[in-house]
Amino acid sequence: MKIELTRLAEKLLGKSAKGSNNLTALWERCHSHLVPMESSLPLPKSEYEKCPLCDADRAIRIRAHLRYGPDCWRQNASAHYCYGCRQYAIAPADHTSHTEAAKQWAKAQKPDADAKEYETLTAVDARLWTRSPTVLNIEPTTRCNFNCWYCIGRHMKQEDIDFDGFVAALDNFPTLKILALVGEGEPLMHKRFFEMVQIAKARGIRVVTLSNGSAFSESVIRKICESELDYISISIDSVDPATFAESRIDGDLNKVLEGIQRLTAFRDANGYKYPMIGLKGTLFDHTRDQLPVIADTAKRFGVDMVEAFQPINPKQSYVEIYPADKLHLLKQSQSVAEKIGSDLGKLTLPTIEAFAKRENMAVSNCGPANGLRPNCNEEWIYSLLSGDVTPCCQIKDPMDKEWNIFEHSIDDIQNNHHYENVRFNLWNGIFLTACDGCYKTR
Repeated sequence: MKIELTRLAEKLLGKSAKGSNNLTALWERCHSHLVPMESSLPLPKSEYEKCPLCDADRAIRIRAHLRYGPDCWRQNASAHYCYGCRQYAIAPADHTSHTEAAKQWAKAQKPDADAKEYETLTAVDARLWTRSPTVLNIEPTTRCNFNCWYCIGRHMKQEDIDFDGFVAALDNFPTLKILALVGEGEPLMHKRFFEMVQIAKARGIRVVTLSNGSAFSESVIRKICESELDYISISIDSVDPATFAESRIDGDLNKVLEGIQRLTAFRDANGYKYPMIGLKGTLFDHTRDQLPVIADTAKRFGVDMVEAFQPINPKQSYVEIYPADKLHLLKQSQSVAEKIGSDLGKLTLPTIEAFAKRENMAVSNCGPANGLRPNCNEEWIYSLLSGDVTPCCQIKDPMDKEWNIFEHSIDDIQNNHHYENVRFNLWNGIFLTACDGCYKTR
């Protein structure tokens, strides 16, 4: 049986004239649908190497688990894919290294094993991205009472999530632990927002949201606390009312701050533990120095922690909606990001990471890196209000009707071949054209 296994593996694997191992047949047997995309953002020239099979300078490294013999896996190993010959291979030096390690493993674990058996590759698994999601970010509405010029939501169809579809999404995601009711609109404008919170809480799901903070009337504040909403983040771009209104068009800073104060006062006076209140915002070249004063002011009005601040989004799909007189702000987005990074560590407000650790809420959405190049390994599941799952919160167009969380289980979506191939490419740092401008591509 061992001899037959070895012969089968050698037949599947093949050898090139130069002694490199051709993985193509084995790769296609294990998962033929995982293929580096041709229509992707171009990789830097430095990423291309000489193909071990055809010698063309069009091969890139990709990650995979490689099995030697019947049971020895080499984790996160490097393989090659060539855009010239469209074949998969492992370089001779890598193969030699892995076989020696496999034989040493077999010698230690299975003294009676035939060492030669571990000189042959018998399986490959390139499904290395995060596959056990527990967080769903779903969009309640694209409607908003603010008209922020940099918000892509103002250029999307203005509508609310279907309530029955929302319930179906929870049914189709049985492993869900944290629900983020966040999108490109003001969540509190959905008339059934608090019903959605209550349904999720009844299932033991933690619920978080993001608000512009303008709708904190006494009745809304009471509902927020009674619904047991765990966390609400408020967006503040400046503590100067005029500057605030320049970016958050139709926004009233004083109203927002007073609403936060009323919310914390009601929560504390009535013995509610939640919601905890976070702080977010967008900074520009002319406001890059304001983060410390924004945080101090928000803290005085009752904000509990800082979540995140960001510069204007340089992703191409966002740039397309910016007014012409604002495009010059993009030139400083990187330096603004660096300033935000340096100031965040100086704030007196605790971070959301501390809150998440205390509450045992796994809110990080960046899975392990691949070790090869910048990549994307989102741990959250993102859904538009249509129920269409996309690779990240910044992709606003449905990609496949089979990825709809209203109609398909999370397992069916994750095991869909098209979905797997998109995740495979993003994991390996081969980005979709829709990712153009995202900071992860740089």
